[in-house]
Amino acid sequence: MRLRRRYAEFLRRAASLPSLPLVASLHAALLRRGVPTLLAASLIGGYSACGDLASARAVFDETPPEERTLSARTALAGAFSAHGRCREALGLFSGLEAEMDDRAVTVLLAACARAGMVGEGRKHYTCMVEMLGRAGEVEEAELLVAGMEARPDRVIFAALLGACRVHGRVDVAERVPGLMRRYSIA
Repeated sequence: MRLRRRYAEFLRRAASLPSLPLVASLHAALLRRGVPTLLAASLIGGYSACGDLASARAVFDETPPEERTLSARTALAGAFSAHGRCREALGLFSGLEAEMDDRAVTVLLAACARAGMVGEGRKHYTCMVEMLGRAGEVEEAELLVAGMEARPDRVIFAALLGACRVHGRVDVAERVPGLMRRYSIA
């Protein structure tokens, strides 16, 4: 565990330089020690910061599917998005929307924004509202909708109202028509 933390810190520093030779030598050291999959997200971030998307993707692809963590997917999606490969970023989470955390959703929304994919961005907002609603975080879902940069659609409001119904949050449901008026949703 201590060794893993040390390598993670080395990789963060190498990425901040950015130094491709340093990231590659740290990767080689990890391979020799047999722990590369534990630090896949850090390696992906390091290679991405150096502009080496091929190596970042290779780290992900060489990680056994059952060990591809959410943080590794998020790191690679962020790398793809930052380099204009937004569709590839979105593809990394295909079918895994229910498992996404706030960071993953933020990365995907940024990818959608960069690519002008408004419809796809709305889908992810809807997933997030539904996820928060299922978890009983109805007010947080309301705040997410209220703070959206993109114009929310009826599906997003339906997800919010559904969460209000399930959790008996009449107070939030009463504020939804005001949000809908603000976004000119009739």
